[in-house]
Amino acid sequence: MVFNRLRTKSASAEEPAPAEEPAGSADPEATVADASVGHPDDDPRWARLTSRALGELAEAPEIYRPTSFWGPGLDQLLKDMREGGLANFKRWPTAPFWFLPRYGSVFTQATLGKVMAKIHEVHPNAKEHFVKPALFGVHHAMRDIDAARLAWNHSAWPTDLAERGESSIGNANQAFSLVPEDPSVKFGKAYLNYMLVMTALSRHIDAPPKSVLEIGGGAGHLGEFLMSRDPQVRYVDVDLPPLVTVASYYLTELFGDRVLTYDDRIASTGPIDVPKSAVLPNWRLGDLQGPFDVAVNCFSFQEMEPDVVEHYAARISDLDAEYVVSYNSRAGKRKATEDNKIGVIVPVTSDRIVKMFESHGYELLETYGRPLVHSAANLVVMRRPR
Repeated sequence: MVFNRLRTKSASAEEPAPAEEPAGSADPEATVADASVGHPDDDPRWARLTSRALGELAEAPEIYRPTSFWGPGLDQLLKDMREGGLANFKRWPTAPFWFLPRYGSVFTQATLGKVMAKIHEVHPNAKEHFVKPALFGVHHAMRDIDAARLAWNHSAWPTDLAERGESSIGNANQAFSLVPEDPSVKFGKAYLNYMLVMTALSRHIDAPPKSVLEIGGGAGHLGEFLMSRDPQVRYVDVDLPPLVTVASYYLTELFGDRVLTYDDRIASTGPIDVPKSAVLPNWRLGDLQGPFDVAVNCFSFQEMEPDVVEHYAARISDLDAEYVVSYNSRAGKRKATEDNKIGVIVPVTSDRIVKMFESHGYELLETYGRPLVHSAANLVVMRRPR
């Protein structure tokens, strides 16, 4: 199956499209065979979903195809999926860069031993149980969950944040026990990022959201957070392949038939009825029916070109999302160069994202930084009253 899966131009109003292929783009004649998209141990339905999504991506409107930043990501993640399988997606070599952030540096016990040996040369009495949390990022994770628990608006959204954590599905190599009430409950950075995002939202709503749209949901951790707390919530994630497959696998393993996936129940064109929750390709966004209580984007608008973010802002407006929550870089992602092709053509900053939504009638309610979030990104909450 041969297809052009990348955008051929950048339609930024500020910078004309370059005459050549955007930096970071893969070969537009790249071939992905149906048989090569899945791991032998995975359920064949996930390979079928991936093959279908890749095939339709070739014919999708250009605005929905991977831009400069994500061209290499598609190829790298497909390789990880073929070699590592979905059961181990949290351990894929390129996952931390593309969709599954981690705290600190990922030390093994062997490298930790070497570091401790060097430390003991300088400080013979240094204790591993003091050094290890700093190297592994435990203190940062603990800070995040403590900040969320302190700031959460329980009067509007009653829930126990310490009661439920991240699932072991996906075989993560970083998951921390952070609450003394139950050491078996564990948390990774992606999950805690979404906890902080929902913490910010909780401070502006009167009741828990019942319908949530996410643009670029990665592995589906927001869906996990919401659906584990409310059996009636409607969560819809739209994303590129193969992350549409990863999130479909993850949320189906967790919630079974509560999740509609992109299989033969859904025609390739026409409206899509989502009575419960769903994971769908991003180019089917226009086939969804609103309204949604909330639309969310975490760390992926910053990876897109300005015209693409403008398009998503317009579609979110069309779907009548009352609240929009954006957690994206204050400065934008760095530009692609000849030496490092993974980058954007025109950076999109958090402030620019806010202005895009303001043009559709949304008002900025709050911008969160420290003490709620320690990040190079701004966490912003916007609203357009109905």
